[in-house]
Amino acid sequence: MTQSFDDTALRNISDIIADILTHGKITDQLASAGISQAGGSNKTDRVFYALKERQKQDGCGNNVLAFLLLIINPKRYDDEVAFEKDRGRINEKLLYEGIEITVSGKPRQVDKAKTIQEAKERSLKIKQKVHGIFIHPDIIPFCEEEWLKDNYFHAILEITKSVAERLRQMSGYNSDGADLIDDCFALGKEKKPMLAFNLLKTESDESEHKGFGNFCKGFFSMYRNPKAHNPKILEETQLSEMTEVLIVATIIHNKLDNTHRTGYK
Repeated sequence: MTQSFDDTALRNISDIIADILTHGKITDQLASAGISQAGGSNKTDRVFYALKERQKQDGCGNNVLAFLLLIINPKRYDDEVAFEKDRGRINEKLLYEGIEITVSGKPRQVDKAKTIQEAKERSLKIKQKVHGIFIHPDIIPFCEEEWLKDNYFHAILEITKSVAERLRQMSGYNSDGADLIDDCFALGKEKKPMLAFNLLKTESDESEHKGFGNFCKGFFSMYRNPKAHNPKILEETQLSEMTEVLIVATIIHNKLDNTHRTGYK
């Protein structure tokens, strides 16, 4: 017997289901699960009230889980990327309840997630592909589709774009590559930098600042530029290479988490 889901869990689940299914599909899937309509005009409310009422009747969450398994079922999907995206979103919420839906669409008991970060990391299929190495969350949206399709060549390009785009958002500059780094960190320029991650008060601070800027330049030179110019057909990009780029990009994003605008332009 599955424990009952509280209202917060049911609401979170209903939000995701409402994003996955149309009104018509919600009607069909509820009927298939033997769950009656219980009111609500928008999709989230329709799912929430129906699941809440059925759970109240049952005294447990068995039929709520059965409804989720009807939806997160590999047979419903033609595309692995879409399936994994929906499975990951549902699992992120189910992990707080100690439940996970497997790649075969079956439920299993797991340790309950206790933090937001833990739930996010454990719900991502792609995290498993790099043996549990933590990847900065700002990277994932850029490369998730390519990664799931094992298209490591283009995934690397997208990973590098995550760094460039974040720098543009933080600084307001529209340049790219080495020019963007120079604009943000004022490398080789007689002006104050737009971005800094320390107070720049000592020679050591200045050296660290320039070192990080040059590290970012090297990142683009090593990983983006070759992929941008070389035809994919002439390269054999492996998972190990993409993992390396993910780690380096994560180092940069972690540093950017503590980087601030100086007020200079």
